[in-house]
Amino acid sequence: MPANIENRDIQAGTEMAWHGMTKVVNEVTFDIAFPFEIERCELPPLDGWSYFRCSDDEKPVGVPVRDTYTALSNSRFWEIVQNAVGGSGAIVESAGTLFDRCRRFVTVKLGTDVDDFKIGDRTFKNRFSLLDSIDGSTNFYGVNSSTCVVCANTFAVVMGDKSGEFRFKLRHSKNLLPKIENMEKAIDSFVGVTAQFQKALTIANEVPVSTPDARALFAGWIASEEQEVSARTYNTIGRLTDLFVGGAGNRGETLLDAFSAVTDYYSHESSGGEDKPGFRMKQTLSSEFGSGARKKQEFFRSLFDVSEDEPEFNKEAMGSMIGRGGRVLAAADAIMTN
Repeated sequence: MPANIENRDIQAGTEMAWHGMTKVVNEVTFDIAFPFEIERCELPPLDGWSYFRCSDDEKPVGVPVRDTYTALSNSRFWEIVQNAVGGSGAIVESAGTLFDRCRRFVTVKLGTDVDDFKIGDRTFKNRFSLLDSIDGSTNFYGVNSSTCVVCANTFAVVMGDKSGEFRFKLRHSKNLLPKIENMEKAIDSFVGVTAQFQKALTIANEVPVSTPDARALFAGWIASEEQEVSARTYNTIGRLTDLFVGGAGNRGETLLDAFSAVTDYYSHESSGGEDKPGFRMKQTLSSEFGSGARKKQEFFRSLFDVSEDEPEFNKEAMGSMIGRGGRVLAAADAIMTN
């Protein structure tokens, strides 16, 4: 199935998701989203290995793991959310499992003034999500993201994080549990940055950008890492420009349209075509937790200074990128069009 929701999986939510397979409920509870617990079982023929079995059907979940592997029970996974945001007005909007119960997730509406806001014709939703696996098929992730409803692209709201990495990406090692305990204490730090993000997007919506300048901006941003534009990069610049003009919700007029083009591309297209096996999950992981997420952050930080409480638009940096991009494109156009 394209959503990776198999027969044993449940995705419970307060509204129907894009895949049409949501179990829509008034309240997403633990018992609805996770109607089973996991039990670790030994593999006698393989010394040092074990596997996990589900309590409801007694069938295995995922692949065998080493004895050094640390996993969370479903109840502990749910408890993390309750410890972090319980009693704060937060609401679990979606939760469940994927890949025949190998992976699980929870998405929370934090209950803040900027959970949902509008800029022009765009509506944004800010949410906190946890993603984990039972069998080690992915790390434990925590991320605060903003989704533009019009085009369903997402951006990790980590404005104070200069590393370009996610704050919470934990391996299933013996130190997993104490690290998660520290995470529970730190989740509150995510709440404040959503207001900063809203202000930054409002500023971007007021900065006019022409189509030629947008194309040069994209080229100048990419050229900061490579001085010669390859055919692949040249095509990426072209696709970003197309999205700037005609992407969902875009009019090709402002810096917000350029930002939306970048988030759209790295949310939905950067991992290849949909005809490739596993594309959707690969793209999701890249968009939310991998190289796609870092690209979106890099573009944002190249234009906004977020070292202070208030985001500040860096007009000089934008002009520098457009100038550099114009020079790069002049050379690239001469080669690519001949």
